Amino acid sequence: MDHITVDRLKELAMMNDPYCISFFLPTHRSGKEVTEMIDQKVLKQQVKEINKRLKSDKLEENEIKDILEPAKKLSEDSGFWKHQSDGLAIFRNKKLFEYYKLPVCFEPYTHIADHFYLTPLVYYINNTGKFYLLALSLSDVRVYECFSNQIRELKTEGPIPEKLEDVVGFDYQEKSLQFRKGQTGFNQTMYHGHGRANEEEKKLEILKFFREVNKGLIKILKDQEAPLVIATVDYLMPIYKQVNSYRNLLDDFVAGNPEHENPGKLQEKASIIVESYFKKERITKVKAYELALSNHKASSSEDEIITAAINKRIDTLFIRRGEEIWGTYEKNTNKIIYLSRDNDRGVYLINMAAMNTILNNGKVIIAKPDEMPEPGAKLNALLRF
Repeated sequence: MDHITVDRLKELAMMNDPYCISFFLPTHRSGKEVTEMIDQKVLKQQVKEINKRLKSDKLEENEIKDILEPAKKLSEDSGFWKHQSDGLAIFRNKKLFEYYKLPVCFEPYTHIADHFYLTPLVYYINNTGKFYLLALSLSDVRVYECFSNQIRELKTEGPIPEKLEDVVGFDYQEKSLQFRKGQTGFNQTMYHGHGRANEEEKKLEILKFFREVNKGLIKILKDQEAPLVIATVDYLMPIYKQVNSYRNLLDDFVAGNPEHENPGKLQEKASIIVESYFKKERITKVKAYELALSNHKASSSEDEIITAAINKRIDTLFIRRGEEIWGTYEKNTNKIIYLSRDNDRGVYLINMAAMNTILNNGKVIIAKPDEMPEPGAKLNALLRF
């Protein structure tokens, strides 16, 4: 699969099984990494590592084979590796096997416990930097998922009509032959000999088309909250805004006919728009953190933050990129016990905090050190109470 929703992430977070295995690895779309099967070799090595760990748990050979067989087959499927994104996440237990090809470059990593390790997916699901781009014209509609330097086209066939004729009928094409296009703007576009009445009819047809585009877009994006940027000509943007129901459509847009631009150029122009949006959002969150400190509704204490996440008290959790903490949570005392990494009683506590925050509808932000409210901290949090 090429996409994972917040709802599916929550379902994975709630799964428990004695052997939940999580694989993460970087992948490549082209180049020698594909021709020399480097990505395949990484997964094969990861499967071998998990095999050793399962043997050390005294599992029977047939049990180990059953658990690892789907991942092993995937590592041997040459065709599969020719169609990758930037990262691959695989999840396996005795009842489930699923994988996600995502535009996120993961560090190679394996995890085995009674739950899945899901923090690497937070950047994709709930972190700043991701946005959607709708390339919109009357004869072509495309939807892209973007990061700061990555873009991929989402499948829209079915939910989203491709062109206006698909919605209003092919009589539009005949009427268009009578249509004289002005140099700029909708009001300078008129039917020969028909005047404003047909101009209004044309606008109603566009509105009908855009309503269907919006309905399809909502089906595709579902519960996403990442900002949406439109790439379209000037006169179509206000018409689309009339029917839009996506919760985070940005007012600024990429002006011009997107049919005449390649996706990389569109993404570059849209990135300029969302950069200021994300900067403003980060500044707002940091200011909210600073204000909340004086009201005792913010914290940089790892103990307090992890227990607050478990107890549904976190509004926004900031995690310094690449950090983890090994230990246990004692439910009876509501305390965190820190352990050395070789102690098999432990779990990844930041993963636990992140998943509990998401399960309780909080926001998780994976941040660079200088983007943390308190740069020296592994964790910062805005608390609900």
